[in-house]
Amino acid sequence: MKAVADKQIILVVDDTPANIEVAHHTLKDTYIVKIATSGAKALNLAKVLPQPDLILLDVMMPEMDGYEVCIGLKSDPSTSDIPIIFLTGKIDAQDETRGLELGAIDYIHKPFSPLVVQARVRTHLALREAREQLADEKRKVDRILDNILPAPAVAEIKLTGGVIPRRFENVAVLFSDLVGFTNYCDQQPAEEVVRELANLFVTFESCARRHGLEKIKTMGDAFLATAGLLEPVDDALHAAVNCALAISEVAKRSGRGWQVRSGIHIGPVMAGIVGEERYQFDVWGDTVNVASRLTGAASPGGVGLTEPTSTSLRGFAISPRGAVELKGKGSVGMVEVTGIVKNAAVL
Repeated sequence: MKAVADKQIILVVDDTPANIEVAHHTLKDTYIVKIATSGAKALNLAKVLPQPDLILLDVMMPEMDGYEVCIGLKSDPSTSDIPIIFLTGKIDAQDETRGLELGAIDYIHKPFSPLVVQARVRTHLALREAREQLADEKRKVDRILDNILPAPAVAEIKLTGGVIPRRFENVAVLFSDLVGFTNYCDQQPAEEVVRELANLFVTFESCARRHGLEKIKTMGDAFLATAGLLEPVDDALHAAVNCALAISEVAKRSGRGWQVRSGIHIGPVMAGIVGEERYQFDVWGDTVNVASRLTGAASPGGVGLTEPTSTSLRGFAISPRGAVELKGKGSVGMVEVTGIVKNAAVL
């Protein structure tokens, strides 16, 4: 918004030299003043960069009057946000009403007081700057929400002010956990640990997006994502397994010697916003608990599933693990997916 030397630009639109001289003299010490002596010139100058921060517009001009200029400015997306103050000798109430209805922010009668013009200009420029700051803050908040919440949850918050917890069926829940990361943390500076973990989670997020999963959150060195929760996916289980294998591969290629173990379970979950002071979209339920327990029981590089869940999988290398004890579930038949079968069609 600021122009050269931090001076704001005022465009004065008037075809009378005496009026132009008075307006210029009133504003020149504080602002950069540009002059347009016709409506057509005003429309062109308003688009020239740097654009004016405010326009003082006369009504009575030949060929194109001020109302027509205002309509042209407001209908053009490149100039529609520029504040317009009518500065005119038309003093009837209906004239003023028309100008304000067309989008002007103020209407000043001629002959005018220089002090009044200066005050009105100063006030409206301050208001515009405040609106731009609020818009910038809103964009920052939107970026933060986009980073911490799934896109459909952000859309619901903007529409209704919250996300109503609800039950979702047939959701594949994926946990991925770094093996040996605690030992790595004990041996490295905190700054390096945070940087490496952040970079790794960025690649995990990329894997999730590529396979149609939604990142829910990170917990220390663990990563939680879902398939088929807020966004539809053709085969949630296959998508989650493919994502888990991709995550394991990118961790292996990191050069840090890291391995990932993952657990996946599919079924109903509850999901929504928890907490009041800090938004956190979360999922909970037995499906989530089983996926977490399977992660703890999986081998480094493996993707743990229950035997019944794995029966629908095709195109993967699957190794039986037999019966394992899962906290809260007792003895459960478990398998591990260790890779993709070459030359097999995988969804």
